[in-house]
Amino acid sequence: MSSKGKAKIGIVVVSDERPAIHSQDEQHNRDYLYKIKKVLEDRIQETGDKLEFIVEDRIINSMGLAVAAAKRMRAEDAAGVVMCHHMWTFAREAAIFARVYGGPVAGYTNKDPLRPALVGLLCSAGTIDKMGIYHPRIIGDIERKDIQDEFLSWARAAATVGTLVGETYCNFGGRSMGMGTAVRDANDWIVRYGVDVEQIDQLALLERAKQIDAKLVDHAFNWLKEQVGYIDPAVPPEKIKNQIRLYEAANAICREKEIDFYGIKCQPELSEVTDFAVPCLNQAFSNADFDWHGPKEPVVCACEADMGAAMTMRLLQGVSGQPTLFMDFRDYDEERDEYIFCNCGSQSVCYAKSMKDIHLVRTDKYYPSGGVHVQYVCREGEVTVARLCEDADGEWMAIIPGRFVYYDRERCRETSPLWPHAYLKADINPDELLQLYGSNHAHAVYGNWVKELTHLGQMLGFRTKVFTR
Repeated sequence: MSSKGKAKIGIVVVSDERPAIHSQDEQHNRDYLYKIKKVLEDRIQETGDKLEFIVEDRIINSMGLAVAAAKRMRAEDAAGVVMCHHMWTFAREAAIFARVYGGPVAGYTNKDPLRPALVGLLCSAGTIDKMGIYHPRIIGDIERKDIQDEFLSWARAAATVGTLVGETYCNFGGRSMGMGTAVRDANDWIVRYGVDVEQIDQLALLERAKQIDAKLVDHAFNWLKEQVGYIDPAVPPEKIKNQIRLYEAANAICREKEIDFYGIKCQPELSEVTDFAVPCLNQAFSNADFDWHGPKEPVVCACEADMGAAMTMRLLQGVSGQPTLFMDFRDYDEERDEYIFCNCGSQSVCYAKSMKDIHLVRTDKYYPSGGVHVQYVCREGEVTVARLCEDADGEWMAIIPGRFVYYDRERCRETSPLWPHAYLKADINPDELLQLYGSNHAHAVYGNWVKELTHLGQMLGFRTKVFTR
């Protein structure tokens, strides 16, 4: 598992090839270049984004400089580059830069009415459009917060794409319970995402779990007893300890094999064929920024070895910087106009009101191997729900902006009282959603990340549909 630092975002300025024009505005261009860098650096101090802005000091006014700047950004491992137009610019420099650089690019202009800046951007953008390269246009004064937001939305998406390339995903086990929605072609992932797919049998996880140090397990078990609000006395402590062992075993294997995110099949092998325990603590604490060892980086773990879930969660985590939820799309409540999500496996503990609001309760009839479900109701807040689906035309992402509403856990008796829940309010047409939505699973993070996910679709080549009325 890798712990990644800040993603680099490049900023370059394109100029006019004519020496007299270029020299007249060169200092203006350079001053504005560094102003953009400073404004964005100040802004990410507020937002907490793990971004670093790097600039090309040379103002691009020739094909040679365009090529050199593009190669430098590649060498610097820039996840994306914004090409700035503060005057009339020659489109061919922008076009060759985009082609040679090869990563995500965007165009920006401050729309200076004293200079034909917008004209230069539109000419370059139209040329790049003809090349089939996604090239969003950011237009307006960098001092405006909405313009900064446009920059950062695109930059978060570019950073996610850049950091994703070269990662490894692991399936512990194969397809669970015949879920066609959970399966993806590993070769497609190499092409689209730059991600390798490893396959490891659950037997390896089980055998490694049996080797976990007993002192570590006791420490984790005592920590859980102190932290959570309730542990079901009907559950044998050794079963919970086995769940801790499964979590620690997955962490160890991922470290050794340089696995960045993973999924566990669980059913039926871990849920009933063996009597060890179910891996619910994996989903609860892998998808969290802490565990009994202290603060840590969240590592996406998908229940039921759902690859579509894992990639959706990885993209959501990438743009938001948050751990991500894994949920079952359980029901639509017509009376309350609410969508109900709950999953037998688990949800990240980071979405509970507090650790004391979490109850570790016995597994239900589907899981004779035993252990605990991590039960709570997600706290109130604006959320973005998303899911990568597939149809006859390929991959697409459903995006649902909305809000979680909190209820006392007594309401969970209407569905599955032993499982964690989320209740979503969303201003959408339920008939349209339920006819089109292509999965039994859903995923979410707090906040509105619609723009970032839309950028990701364009960058990675999947369709997006935002569900609104």
